Amino acid sequence: MIHQIKITFAILALLFIYQASYAHGPEKHKKEGQQEAETDSMARSQDSTIGEELVEHEYEHQIMPSTIVEAELSDFPTLHPLLVHFPIVLLLLAFLTQLSALFVWKKEFSLLTGILLLGGFGSAYLVSTFFHPHTGELSEAAQQVLGMHDRYADYTIWISGIALLLKAVSHFLLKRKLWMEILVVAAIAGAAWSVSHAGHYGATLVHLHGVGPQGKYLETQEQEHEH
Repeated sequence: MIHQIKITFAILALLFIYQASYAHGPEKHKKEGQQEAETDSMARSQDSTIGEELVEHEYEHQIMPSTIVEAELSDFPTLHPLLVHFPIVLLLLAFLTQLSALFVWKKEFSLLTGILLLGGFGSAYLVSTFFHPHTGELSEAAQQVLGMHDRYADYTIWISGIALLLKAVSHFLLKRKLWMEILVVAAIAGAAWSVSHAGHYGATLVHLHGVGPQGKYLETQEQEHEH
């Protein structure tokens, strides 16, 4: 008898718990469903806003078709890309002529190396100072690439300047002593290495981050004067 009473109370307790959970369950689930729907709606709204900003940003900086065929210097937003190839070519040629001067036409190649070094150093200085464009707001990655580009450009100026000085001493004072000529080869190799890296990071800025084409991400002359 006692055992049956216990079973009866247990059944009634289970029915009570079930009824209570059923009474509060729909409302609770309804509120949770509303909260989830509101959260999803807010997330979709945020995603839509971010997407619109990205589209607007990409549209603002997209490359527009141009009708210019015979471009004048004034058509370019900066002369940097027109002049930056001079130090690259001149310093690489200087390395080849200096290396050749160790074996053949020593005096002639030595003098030619000095001329190429002078042009390479001078053009590297000009494109890194007077013809270096100022950039606008860049992404974090593009800013890091720009920093590396400028760093190797500075290396190029210093190393090519040292190489030019060593070459002048070797050609005019030491009469092209072999040990000095080998030292000049090493110095020009360093300049060629640094200018190659500067060119690599410059190409990364232009072709991967879109900095420069049609003046994108570059400050105008009016903006530069404001700074």
